[in-house]
Amino acid sequence: MSVPPLAGRDMDSPKLKVAFLVGSDSSSTTSSIEAVCRLPGVETVGVLLDTESVPFKRRLKNLSRNVRANGWQYVAFRIVEAIRELTDTAVENAAVSRTEVVSVLREAFPEKCLCLEDLGTRYGMTIHAVGNLNGANAARVLSESGADLGIVLGTRILKSSTFGVPRMGCINLHKGKVPEYRGMPPGFWELYDGASSAGVTVHFVDKGLDTGDIVATGTVPILETDTPETLLQKLHDEGARLIASAVSTIRDGKVSPQPQVKLAIKPRTRPIRKDLALLGRRLPHWKRKGGLSRIARNLYLLLVYYSGLYFVVRQYHRLLRSRGAIYLYHRVNDYSNDVLTVDTKTFAAQLLAIRKRYPVSSTAHLVDCVRNGGAFQPTTVAIHFDDCYREILTNGAPIMKTLGIPACAFINSGFVDTDRCFAHDVAKFPFTYEMLRSSDIRAWTSLGFELGAHTVNHVDLGRCTVEVANSEIVECGEALRKIIGKPIDLFSFPFGRVDNIRSETRQAISTAGYVALFSAHGGFIGPHTDPYDIPRMGSSHDSSPVYCLLQIEGLALGQVASMFRRNRNRVKSGRENGCA
Repeated sequence: MSVPPLAGRDMDSPKLKVAFLVGSDSSSTTSSIEAVCRLPGVETVGVLLDTESVPFKRRLKNLSRNVRANGWQYVAFRIVEAIRELTDTAVENAAVSRTEVVSVLREAFPEKCLCLEDLGTRYGMTIHAVGNLNGANAARVLSESGADLGIVLGTRILKSSTFGVPRMGCINLHKGKVPEYRGMPPGFWELYDGASSAGVTVHFVDKGLDTGDIVATGTVPILETDTPETLLQKLHDEGARLIASAVSTIRDGKVSPQPQVKLAIKPRTRPIRKDLALLGRRLPHWKRKGGLSRIARNLYLLLVYYSGLYFVVRQYHRLLRSRGAIYLYHRVNDYSNDVLTVDTKTFAAQLLAIRKRYPVSSTAHLVDCVRNGGAFQPTTVAIHFDDCYREILTNGAPIMKTLGIPACAFINSGFVDTDRCFAHDVAKFPFTYEMLRSSDIRAWTSLGFELGAHTVNHVDLGRCTVEVANSEIVECGEALRKIIGKPIDLFSFPFGRVDNIRSETRQAISTAGYVALFSAHGGFIGPHTDPYDIPRMGSSHDSSPVYCLLQIEGLALGQVASMFRRNRNRVKSGRENGCA
């Protein structure tokens, strides 16, 4: 394909004019558009958003095709999926509204564009809701924009009446290597085929499906710990980089499109349930959202929250002299959806829900009350972070400052100013996480946040020798003291379960001058809490705001089940002792 020379543009408009044709208002779409908007010599003249819903007849046709491919059980599967999505949405919006969360995020990150509307405001471009991108209205808007180049991001298959409007035509960002992985969905079939890498391609749009001449390519490695979701995130990131690079090449008149190799390979299609099940067996670490179990959990959360039970228990706990809960986090980012990570939107929603209903406290105040028998408001909540992830400063701190919530970070000093990775990250997660630098720690404390020790090397104090434990405990506090110029008197257990804690190390922590020790096996703070065994509860991306509220009141399903198990064991033990 030959590309019209850039010199053909009006000399009064020296910039390359581009228009985006997009299928959804998503974070990946936003990041790709912004990567291009930041380029010098490029002017975005509009975004055309496909807003036409799928017609009913088309839905029936799709359903019929899926039934033929999956069997009649597919109907039941889709019904369950629809109910799950409906209850997921209800749970997400139960405790805080989306508008409130977006408001917090915009204040916390004024430099970020969260959606297409934000992009339009920042870069002075119009977002056009055009209906069907293949319709006459879309062609008219695109023509009137005067775009030299169209950039296609995740749309329906376009007709020449649309992609032929810009003077140079349109380029498409395809998250797959062509021609081997034409079609959809991104990343799935590479994992299914056992490929060592996945590709990203920018190509010109023609009448075929992902068959146009290639402008640029990129690859990302596939690790043993990858899943379809993690690989897709990597492809999103590489896609944003690659589309900006491709537009730069076109802007500079240096593009040399290469025809695709002709292979007798059909475009990939959406996997059927059998394919999903097979990949699930190959990737035992891939945790998919449950169907019926997820619905049951959602219905439980909604029932307890809206029935008034949550309110009654919360009022009861307000009558107590002192009651506290510490919420423990590790990472805050928007790419690593795992048990140690919470995304920024969920983090903001969780803290907003907590801040509206509970008093929040510094850790130092709670510790002082625990040690000296002072009363604190029920239920007071404190926020903790463990390990040494830099994103608690870059992603977590702005949200907490916006909401006025204090926090304490427990740091592994041996990871500061290094590129080390935690063993649990290497074993389980396919991303590399940046560690805190000394300057970051000083910035953290300058913002008013607290600091605690978490051993030098994140060792298991329940299994290492007493000598190693003493060294890890003392040297961590001393290293952090040198960074901030103040004593460190708070300590938290790595692997803070019951079997990771022993009396010798608790004594060593006390002897080293720490005034409080925090575990991670759940529970609440009360008038009789041991300052060297202060409990904390964990959170992740899968903890909705309403789940957090129930967890703080001890009403989460796992907490209720645990309570019944303990009561049953007490009864059983009492009967056995009585018989004895």
